Amino acid sequence: MKPPAATRADPRSLRPRQSRVRLWLPAILLLAAACEDPPDMSDDTQRLDQPAPRPVRVIEARLFETPERLRLPGALRARERAELAFLHPGYLAERHVQLGQAVSAGELLATLHNPTLQPGVASAQARVNEARTRFEQLEIDSRREASLVERQLISDDQLEQTRTRRDAARAALEQAEAALSEARGQLAEASLRAPFDGRIARFIIEPGDFAAAGRPVMAISAGGSLEAEIVLPAEIDPNRISALRLIRLEDGRTSAAEITGRGEAAPAQPRPVIVAPASAPDESWQPGDAVHVELEVEARARVAVPLAALIDPGTGITRLFRVRDGEAQRVAVETGRLGGGWVAVYGDIAAGDRIVTAGQALLLDGEAVRVIE
Repeated sequence: MKPPAATRADPRSLRPRQSRVRLWLPAILLLAAACEDPPDMSDDTQRLDQPAPRPVRVIEARLFETPERLRLPGALRARERAELAFLHPGYLAERHVQLGQAVSAGELLATLHNPTLQPGVASAQARVNEARTRFEQLEIDSRREASLVERQLISDDQLEQTRTRRDAARAALEQAEAALSEARGQLAEASLRAPFDGRIARFIIEPGDFAAAGRPVMAISAGGSLEAEIVLPAEIDPNRISALRLIRLEDGRTSAAEITGRGEAAPAQPRPVIVAPASAPDESWQPGDAVHVELEVEARARVAVPLAALIDPGTGITRLFRVRDGEAQRVAVETGRLGGGWVAVYGDIAAGDRIVTAGQALLLDGEAVRVIE
């Protein structure tokens, strides 16, 4: 009897098992991957969150010690000058001089018409005449009664009464004479006279115009000494001015000058200063000439930064950036004089501070920076 033949497996019976293996294999791989530790991404995340430091160029602030030179505009004028006015109101009746005419001290310049001045003098004169007549009559009466008292024809009391009336009349006469003197003085003030030798500089009102009391009528100036008034900036001390000269704009001629007067200025306000030629200039220098007053101010150490470092965002407040410990610090400053591309600044800036001169356009306060050499 033959042994049974080996049974051959049907290939179709193996297909379900192979399919199940192929389905489970990806799941096992995903589970193994999930069980592993995730990679460390903190460094990369941190690098993405923090931007790289902004590159900038810097230069150190330094002291600014160059002398400061200024040119201020002015005009020459006579040192001795006056604007003349009447002490009483009225109408300008007549002008006795011409513009630019040379006049002497005491010369009649103009006459004022005031209808109350002339009658006032006449009235005061009448009161003086009346008071004098009364006094003279009582003086005669007192002498006559004195002789009668000696002959015992009248009593002493009557004589004393007459003398008392005489003394009162004398006081009234003195008072009337004082009033007459005042009236004559007022009438004299209706005549405008030159206070010193000079020339008529300008007319302010015309004949027929009403002249209020104290209102200038004309101006007079004396020849010779000249001066000019300028206004110094508040930060300049007149004591620090080391050189001074006048430059005439008409022809560029110069003259050494000196300060002859200083006004007082309120805080942060300009100071008026009077400047005069150090020696008498020739006759070509005349009042009214336009000049420049050139000043040289002694150097004073100020912290200065390059002009390129300043930022003005349109708010009127100038700023700059200073680099410390790898960070940009924004500092508000005020600017001063300029020279050689550097500008003096006033604020929390010291010599030696590293000031950003390039790359500050989009820089923020406190932002990390990288200095480019």
